[in-house]
Amino acid sequence: MKNRLYSVGLILAASVAFSPTVVAQELEEIVVTAQRRAQDMQDVPIMVSAFTRDAVRDLGWNDVTLVAHQTPNLQIKYSWGNSMPAYTIRGVGMNSFQASDQSSVALFIDDVFQTSMVSMGAHLYDIERVEVLKGPQGTLFGRNTNGGAVNYLTRAPSQESEGFMRVDYGSYDRIEVETAVGGAINDNWSARLSGFTVQQGEGWVHDRVSGKDVGEVNITAGRAQLLYEPSEDFSARFILFGSQDSSHPVYFQHIGTNAIGGGGSCQAMMEGRIDPFTCVDALGYSDTDGDPYAGDYTNAPNTHIDADMRLDNTNIGATVIIDKTFETFDLTSVSHWQSYDRWQPKESDGNPALFVDFLFASDVSAVSQEIRLTSTTESNFNWILGASIAKDSAEENPHRIGYLDDLGVRFGLTYKQERLNAAVFGQGIWELSDKLRLEVGGRFLYDDVDFYARTYIDVGGGGVNDEVVEFVVAGCPDPAGVIPLDCALDDTAFTGKIGLDYSVDDDTMIYGSIATGYKPGGFNGGLNTNSELYTPYQEETVTALELGIKTDLLDGRAQLNAAAFSYDYKGLQAATPRPAQNQAGVLNFLTNLAAADISGAEAEFRVLVTENIELNLGASILNTKNNDPGANFDGPWGQSERRLANAPKNSFNAALAWNVPNSDGSSWRFFTDYVYEGDHWKQIVNVKALMVNQSLWNARATWTSADEKWSLSAYGKNLSDTVYIMDDLGAGVALGWGVQVVGMPRTWGISARYEF
Repeated sequence: MKNRLYSVGLILAASVAFSPTVVAQELEEIVVTAQRRAQDMQDVPIMVSAFTRDAVRDLGWNDVTLVAHQTPNLQIKYSWGNSMPAYTIRGVGMNSFQASDQSSVALFIDDVFQTSMVSMGAHLYDIERVEVLKGPQGTLFGRNTNGGAVNYLTRAPSQESEGFMRVDYGSYDRIEVETAVGGAINDNWSARLSGFTVQQGEGWVHDRVSGKDVGEVNITAGRAQLLYEPSEDFSARFILFGSQDSSHPVYFQHIGTNAIGGGGSCQAMMEGRIDPFTCVDALGYSDTDGDPYAGDYTNAPNTHIDADMRLDNTNIGATVIIDKTFETFDLTSVSHWQSYDRWQPKESDGNPALFVDFLFASDVSAVSQEIRLTSTTESNFNWILGASIAKDSAEENPHRIGYLDDLGVRFGLTYKQERLNAAVFGQGIWELSDKLRLEVGGRFLYDDVDFYARTYIDVGGGGVNDEVVEFVVAGCPDPAGVIPLDCALDDTAFTGKIGLDYSVDDDTMIYGSIATGYKPGGFNGGLNTNSELYTPYQEETVTALELGIKTDLLDGRAQLNAAAFSYDYKGLQAATPRPAQNQAGVLNFLTNLAAADISGAEAEFRVLVTENIELNLGASILNTKNNDPGANFDGPWGQSERRLANAPKNSFNAALAWNVPNSDGSSWRFFTDYVYEGDHWKQIVNVKALMVNQSLWNARATWTSADEKWSLSAYGKNLSDTVYIMDDLGAGVALGWGVQVVGMPRTWGISARYEF
């Protein structure tokens, strides 16, 4: 670890040394709300990565998952292709594709916590800023912030009349349109309308069974806002939003793990290699063409798994944010309602048979209310007090279907989960001297969950007039009345933080903190074939130590932020085999692992190399160790390093912008960004053959008119044409089956933007 820290330091030092020609100009200040009040990012004693709307525009991001590419120690992946993103910060996260599960990293959209993983794939359009807060945020943000929090802040209405339209066209007949318009209605009211759509008419994966190219995209989202400001001390912001996704599901690449002709696992996988010529699944199938963008996919009539299957994910909601200024404090109220309907047929196995395929149909709804009081007086003591209450539900409606027909069975699943969460919290910051500050904060949480579920097998239906009979095999409560299950959880917890920061001078702050995080327990909403698998898992907790530095260099033309950290991660929620209590052998429970150790460091560096060249660098190292004795953590073939999922040992990211002014007043902007992720696994079972290290490189050239109203761009993504592995599932299980989720190959595009 010491050598890796030394390497990171050398990279940053070399960057400073390489820039002796900078001119008398300062970096733009980035204002964040990481402590629930507007502050310069350099004054916040937390490791924060922040991206303004201009940065997001340069990077060409259109959904929040891409933020990970320029954020050290942040991983975001779509755990089921193109829905249900799993967020991991510094190795803390949860792999899941159940609507009833909640992330260990919180996503907040306009100050609102997203209760289910189904609603965490937010589209980045007409935004103000994205902030990534590292480490437990249990005081001010609370729920499920063991790893940290991602804040996505949209652009609010104002009295200024302005707007824009962007139109892109690129590879695979892809059209993107983003637009916004806003301004004053009268002296007290202003409004803003925003819209975004992606229409990709060609797929990028070839289905050899149907002869079609699959992977078309059809996403539309919109937002309408009103802002009421009758006086300087009162404002009310009303936000109505919605989105619809009817894209093709992402198609996977098949992996076989069984030996041809039976006889257990294939030799290649035991040696840590993928070999489709000697490894097959339980049906004897293997994809041997070597093309990561082609496969044999199920096209089954009279099912939802065919060449025409589409998502039907609908998200609608409303938020009201009220701010009122009193003599000594500000009051903020955030009220929210949201409904998300998920319909996702999924060809899950990359096999032409009905082997392991599913239909997910989930309804998620949430309401919440938060009140905060924030001190405004100039004194040596500042404080925040608040309270929140939220209620959400998730259910399979209609029932989930498990198409295992070619294994001789078809499963059905239904569940309903209702959760109530309430909290009170507070933070105080004392200026002990003109250089030293003390922060103390805490949150008391209450969480109550009620759960009902049943799993059944469809029997019959083989003939035209045969009746299908549902045979219930598991549930909560246990339908047989044999396994005692308490289908409810009632938890309380306290999280807190103590921190000190010291201003060495006007340009440098060092800080240290100890913080705790808490994520409540829950129930496995998966396809459970034994009632004991509905045994609830309990809370997980994190205790984090962190030391950091934030400093301005070169007379404000450069910034260096760095931190080192150590975590005690207990009860992390994950799946692992455990001995059953009802004589059923070993079952794969979603349960609590014993503990994990995490340590590491990260750094971010910004510098104006010249008046027209800005360089951004990031680097991280991460050491994780899964200490649970669970049966699967030595890997199916005893090869596991027992590292946590989505936790690269090291990473590096860079972004370079070069502005070239023209004599006629117009200008060029050349921008390139790069990310490298070192050795890591996508799942908590470290199958040696599936370890990845990979990189992505993108670039963009933009011409802007002299009046700055028109801009034209050409861009390329994944320029090195890397076969980029976003996720993997299933490898090493008894069915001899696994898949990899492969990202898009090299693409290009052109973009036109008009500001008005």
